[in-house]
Amino acid sequence: MTIEMELVGVRVQVPTNTPILLLREIVGQRRVVPIYIGGPEAHAIDLALSGTLTARPMTHDLFVEVIDGLGASLERVVVTDLRERTFYAELHLRDAAGGVQVISARPSDAIALAVRSGSPIFAEEALIEEAGIEEADPSEAGNEEQMVEELRKFLDQVNPEDFHLE
Repeated sequence: MTIEMELVGVRVQVPTNTPILLLREIVGQRRVVPIYIGGPEAHAIDLALSGTLTARPMTHDLFVEVIDGLGASLERVVVTDLRERTFYAELHLRDAAGGVQVISARPSDAIALAVRSGSPIFAEEALIEEAGIEEADPSEAGNEEQMVEELRKFLDQVNPEDFHLE
């Protein structure tokens, strides 16, 4: 079963300066899934989130244009698995004939495409169970600080080397 996620943003873990992409369940337990990504991918996602236009198309912009040009659409992105400290994702494309094509992708690339195309992001429930961090009850005061503290505790226990950077 897949669960719809929202992109909370890209943060930098200090002191290692390693970018982390944060996805959060839209409903339910509101668990957060942190995914270590590379610097160029973090920059590409930040550009898309901020709506910054570049003089020439970036690779992800070009890919969205190619999809559109072929009469296809990115229906959804699904973060599917965490194997041997590496996250996996899929692009679900609807082609011009109405068929669905599923293409394996790095989560950072898949999220960058989803942000640019306005496509929804999902994650497999088993992945969220394995890698998710529970967020505090939104009705509790100081929820944001509590979520940040829980994320800090998690990050203090892991190293970027625990995950394969994309």
